[in-house]
Amino acid sequence: MKNQDSEYHIKEIGQSYNEEMLGILNENPIESSGLTICFDRKPNIFKKIEIKYDEAKYIGFLKKNKLFGFVSIGFYQAYILGNPQTAFYYSDAYISKPARKEGFLVKSSTEIFKEAYKVSNWGYSIILRGNKNAESYISKQLKKNPLVPSFKKIGTFDARNIVITFKKKESKTYIVRRATNKDINNIISLLKEEFTNRMFAPYIDKKVFEDNISKRPNFDINNYYVAEKNEHIVGVCAAWDCSSFKQTRVLRYGGHYKFTKIVYMLLSGLFNFPPLPKQGDIFKDVHIIDYAVKERNPIIFNALLKKIYNDFRGLNYNTIIFGTYKSDVLLTALKGFFNLTVKSHIIAFSYDESMLEQITEETSRPYIDIALL
Repeated sequence: MKNQDSEYHIKEIGQSYNEEMLGILNENPIESSGLTICFDRKPNIFKKIEIKYDEAKYIGFLKKNKLFGFVSIGFYQAYILGNPQTAFYYSDAYISKPARKEGFLVKSSTEIFKEAYKVSNWGYSIILRGNKNAESYISKQLKKNPLVPSFKKIGTFDARNIVITFKKKESKTYIVRRATNKDINNIISLLKEEFTNRMFAPYIDKKVFEDNISKRPNFDINNYYVAEKNEHIVGVCAAWDCSSFKQTRVLRYGGHYKFTKIVYMLLSGLFNFPPLPKQGDIFKDVHIIDYAVKERNPIIFNALLKKIYNDFRGLNYNTIIFGTYKSDVLLTALKGFFNLTVKSHIIAFSYDESMLEQITEETSRPYIDIALL
């Protein structure tokens, strides 16, 4: 689709643009208190959409055949207000500096949402707090374009980076172990109970569960941990190393992080902490996904986290990454862990504006898959 206002134009892009897309991604680092990181996606930025979605596409922003930006939309089966239906995730919006004031996100709206208009009534996006360009975009409703859904902020996504340091004392109330195939039915039952009541949680049944295991790189049933009490499984979550297709790369230790890194290095030598990555290297991290506990009891979730923490401490991992909506009681399970928080806006999209107005964080309890953001 040609853009009449400038030399830039918009079109769907594929694998041939992978290297250019990775380059633009690296032009968009995140800085917090002096620590500069990049959420890298080497070697193939398309891998995430292959794992997560039933159907997806990237839209590019080009000038004279050179890529200056891109954004994606993907479709999957999700629970929406308790019922399974097609939902979309609007994400991966990255723009090179020379094109940042050219209105790419607004100009790409028709192309990116025309499929959503046909097949999906609901979707969402996650926007990091402080991302002024994206925050400005979400303040515009573009009501003159019927293909673009209404949208609003429905809550805050609270992502926690648990830093692995001293060994944790594990629970005596719950036995936590790695799952086996005989646990699959119990795991699915717990996940279904949790996901049904979580907006945007992925639809789950036995076939979907088995398909997920086969699609996820470096993942099998042993990635799941289960918590037992009186020989009954009362909790589950999976721990997934996603570094084969996404990485947290350190670009710079600045500000107080310079001092923190020095202190951490001294302590790591004394207490056998996992070493922090050098500039240019990646954190060894593991993501917590597919979590559910009976009666949403944070004590059970805490028992699961402690076992995972100790296991991955022994494998020299740096961090465990978990995220949920800000008011989720399960966040209290992180008490006793040294953790850093990153907050983002949860933006819901819908073609049913009246229903959208009724949605809040408390009523929707949005589920965000942190491994596949």
